[in-house]
Amino acid sequence: MAKQRVEVPESFRALRRWQREGEAGARWLRSLPDLIASLCLQWGLVVDGRPRHGDNALIVPVRRGGEPLVLKVSWPDEMVAEHADALWLWDAQGTVQLVDADIDAGALLLERLDASVTLRNLPVEQAAPIIGGILRRLARPASGGYRTTADLAAELQTSLPERWRVVGRPLARRTLDAAVGLAGELSAGGPEALVDRNLDYGVVLRAEREPWLVIDPLALMGDPEYVCGQLLWARVDELDDDRAVRWCLGLIADAAELDRDKATSWAVLRAVDYWLSGLAAGLTEDPVRCQRIVWALL
Repeated sequence: MAKQRVEVPESFRALRRWQREGEAGARWLRSLPDLIASLCLQWGLVVDGRPRHGDNALIVPVRRGGEPLVLKVSWPDEMVAEHADALWLWDAQGTVQLVDADIDAGALLLERLDASVTLRNLPVEQAAPIIGGILRRLARPASGGYRTTADLAAELQTSLPERWRVVGRPLARRTLDAAVGLAGELSAGGPEALVDRNLDYGVVLRAEREPWLVIDPLALMGDPEYVCGQLLWARVDELDDDRAVRWCLGLIADAAELDRDKATSWAVLRAVDYWLSGLAAGLTEDPVRCQRIVWALL
């Protein structure tokens, strides 16, 4: 099979992250056409369309025999191994199927999904119960080897007060104390299940094998309720008032068969955490979203 050349889109080359990576990033970008050609030879692939990309990876449509797949080539850091490990762990049960991997090359060979349609394309009243159902599907029994949501809650219980002081005490002391108290309660742990800590509407794609499948999962163990905060702040701009915020959380929690009180506790704690992190990073919009969630749920 002859080597196949793929043109790296200029929009991918122009991403700011490659400037942050400096010369190493420039070298990696220059190497991509040859790397993709070598991977196609290695796995017997034929390029089947124009590449697309996110912030970290180039996605090349390919075929092997008659099977449509995608070759995902990422900046070769530890996240490649973490994503591959999570995909092997879930074994295509609610997630995209991992066909093969070359971790050193930053390459994953994946089942092809419809990247033009994600849960972000659906209105929140449709998307929230769907993602809740996916959250329930992913919450499989697990044991050992992964960080737990209880560990993360314990870390927040310790770190929140100092982080609050560093960014200028942006929320009332009673609100901070409430979040610290919730962190203490949630650090006690409980029944442990697999949790996709990267779950978001934009990483749930239309599929043929199932209606919707998750890409890019990252594994935790513990409370599935942990992800409720991120699922709220991703869509809070579509929610008109505090009642609508609570309604949306209820849609997710009920579809995922979650404990509503625990879902509320995790959503408040995660929102306070992201509120402070966002301010520390100089963000302006996300801290306001988190503030809305905290005020609506407390």
